[in-house]
Amino acid sequence: MFLVYIGIVVIIIYVLYNYIILNRKRNNNLDAKRENEKNIVYEMIKLYCKKNHHSKNQLCPKCEKLNKYAISRIDNCPFMETKTFCSNCKVHCYKKDMRSQIQIVMRFSGPRMLFHHPITALGHVVATIKEKREWRTKMQIKKILLIVIGCISVCFGAIGAVLPFIPTFPFLLLAACCFTRSSEKLDRWFKGTKLYKNNLESYVKGEGMTLKTKVKIMSIITLLLSIGFIMMDAVVVGKIVLVCIWLIHMLYFTFAVKTIKEGAR
Repeated sequence: MFLVYIGIVVIIIYVLYNYIILNRKRNNNLDAKRENEKNIVYEMIKLYCKKNHHSKNQLCPKCEKLNKYAISRIDNCPFMETKTFCSNCKVHCYKKDMRSQIQIVMRFSGPRMLFHHPITALGHVVATIKEKREWRTKMQIKKILLIVIGCISVCFGAIGAVLPFIPTFPFLLLAACCFTRSSEKLDRWFKGTKLYKNNLESYVKGEGMTLKTKVKIMSIITLLLSIGFIMMDAVVVGKIVLVCIWLIHMLYFTFAVKTIKEGAR
């Protein structure tokens, strides 16, 4: 029982570290990236305004308005962590008139930045290339992990279809989620298997689940939570949490998921 308590403490420390320390570092990096992008946009608008509107030390009213609008978009950009160029973004958050203005500025100032601000321009290009490579690497690793988890889940789901004490539905649902987010070919293959059609297809389509499937799932959940309940021993709070989780599952599968007849699709 002492080892169980140690395990719980380790998990709590790990979660706190990820959500506090790592998030703080991530936020600091994002803030620095936002400021850098603001400076680059300002320099590009300033260069455009100087050459076309003949301004010297300050932006003209029209360019000042565009700069403030661009800053507001950068401050509220939800894709800043993974974004490279705004032109590559799938969501164009600029208003139509502002977007046409910023495009004109970018086309004019972009090539000229190498001559007027070579260090800033080269630094931006290098940082962008580096971010693209890092993002592609992360996506590839994520894709591989999802495929591995999906394949393992299919194996456990297939075993659960034969052995009654191993849950089938949760593993197949996890596999479906993993394949949907990682591989179109595996997703098509999995949805074409009898394992998917007999155990998961009706639920995914919103038609419901058979009574046999419901009973099997709720029995496994009850068994696993009962083991946890017994291991909690004198931890009253833990027992209350487990009971609440059990009640939520029972209510969900009883009332939220429709019961269909065996063989109905």
